[in-house]
Amino acid sequence: MGYYVRYFAAQPITSKAIEQALKALDPSFKIDLGELLRGDAQLGELEVNQAGGDLFEDDLRHTLSAVEATGHGMAVAPRLRATRATVVVNLNWGDRGTDATLQLVAPLWAALQRLSPGLSQWDGNGIFDGDQRVVDLSAR
Repeated sequence: MGYYVRYFAAQPITSKAIEQALKALDPSFKIDLGELLRGDAQLGELEVNQAGGDLFEDDLRHTLSAVEATGHGMAVAPRLRATRATVVVNLNWGDRGTDATLQLVAPLWAALQRLSPGLSQWDGNGIFDGDQRVVDLSAR
């Protein structure tokens, strides 16, 4: 079963740049045809969508709709609208479980923040600026 996390980057990002940033943190990271690996551990699928593309626009529209529906996302909406790329990660817990997978993939979030400021959206949880939840989407 997968779990989606989206990173709404203020600057354009590529899969190659993400892989290079991850390898700088831990050389065992690899992105192979969209598959995110750390050593032999398959962590999930990673996709980068640039502003203007259909998948980018669909993700942005859906997220903005959810944020605006809370009535508490007024400060977040302009930042989302200014997004230049989305990084969509479909995490795969596998037999490891949630905590072990999140620990293995943790360097990804630091790498993304180094590449571009941005906001992350964790399915069923909310919108985060770094470690701080800025919009609660857990009730949706």
